[in-house]
Amino acid sequence: MKPISALLVVNDSDLRRHLTGVLEQNRALQVESCSNSQKALAILRARRFQIVYADLGPHDVDDMSGLDLTEQIKHHFPSITILIGSSAATAQDVLSVMQAGASDFIIDPMETELIEHAFEKAARDVLNRPGANPIHPVKTQSFITQDKALLAVLDMARKVAPSTATILVTGESGTGKELLASFVHANSGRENEPYVAINCAALPEQLAEGELFGHEKGSFTGAIARKIGKFESAGKGTLVLDEITEMALPLQAKLLRALQEREIVRLGSSRSIAIDARVIAISNQNLKMAVKSNAFREDLYYRLNVIPLTIPPLRERKNDIPLLADYFFKRFCSRNDRAMQGISDPAMDLLVKQPWPGNVRELENTIQRGVLIGSGETLLPAHLILEAGFAESSRQPSLTAGMTVREMEKELIFNTLNQVGDNRTHAAKMLGISIRTLRNKLNEYREEMKCKSDVCAGT
Repeated sequence: MKPISALLVVNDSDLRRHLTGVLEQNRALQVESCSNSQKALAILRARRFQIVYADLGPHDVDDMSGLDLTEQIKHHFPSITILIGSSAATAQDVLSVMQAGASDFIIDPMETELIEHAFEKAARDVLNRPGANPIHPVKTQSFITQDKALLAVLDMARKVAPSTATILVTGESGTGKELLASFVHANSGRENEPYVAINCAALPEQLAEGELFGHEKGSFTGAIARKIGKFESAGKGTLVLDEITEMALPLQAKLLRALQEREIVRLGSSRSIAIDARVIAISNQNLKMAVKSNAFREDLYYRLNVIPLTIPPLRERKNDIPLLADYFFKRFCSRNDRAMQGISDPAMDLLVKQPWPGNVRELENTIQRGVLIGSGETLLPAHLILEAGFAESSRQPSLTAGMTVREMEKELIFNTLNQVGDNRTHAAKMLGISIRTLRNKLNEYREEMKCKSDVCAGT
């Protein structure tokens, strides 16, 4: 299949290199870049691109903003999928660019996981358009497991996949919930139909209804064209609602009606549209507790929970750790042209003893890091950067009399990061703060350390 073409419009050279490096690992993408909007428009007039990523702010003094560029692209090249990114955006910024036609907003362009997720979603949207290549880039590989509990879950998923029943996938972060959703899609008889995934937590509340159900031209300020929502885009395929507990209560009521009536109404319209997509909801939260706390509708919970599938955490699947570690090791050695032959026994023993609060994703990151910094024929314990972290992971933050609130905050943040393998996205969720806030806190701590170092050096 021909790669999807993506153009990056980024003035900052460090960010441009970072984005290019991340995206070039995805062989389904062909990436080019430029430094400002004027150059981007000239390139787009000369060659066809399917995805454009741009900074929100003006790229230089005489250049236009990401919002202006979005409007220009949507006017001249309406079929292009647009992604906007900024680590210093307001809610109004996000609202404005989404209303102008951007498909997604990346709140921290330096966060690799957010970039990968946004571009994977954009690629699916490109291929799911009417008239596009009917092949959809869905991860359909089997789970790597010999665990009886997970094999039972997969067996159940395979049996119910051909039905139209709604499925609720639950499990901790990093266990592979979306992989299970795509496994269901691949075994459903709908595998040649669209697979559309939407992250409910990433949608501003004001735009969520339009994203799900679509809107008509002129239905609100900034609605310059009709937008087809995710339910319609999914067609006869599969619609995945990730982080369903983050959906606002008013929208939960409308989702419940859509599931009950099997029809939707676009914003600004009075005409009902029949829907045929199979819905899979995903959550890493306890939905029963969310219902008890009135954060989630009880009737919607029962509507979604027709077929519950729960993925066990990696700490309960110790016999899977060697299989997964070996798989990731071979993959990252191949991807990075490393000649290492295997994982040493002491390193594997250390991996098996880990509690893995970040689950498979944390294990994958650990092996990747080890392959990149390792040398010699085998991966050794020293390459894993785990021994100190393992000792720390089992301890609680040390709170002692006389500590300031700031010191306790710092202790809690570093302890949480340690337990999730430095996955900032996961840590921010556990701490109940935004990724931006977490990043700012870490920058403050680095400045403190630098100042102390300067004082010690007598500068």
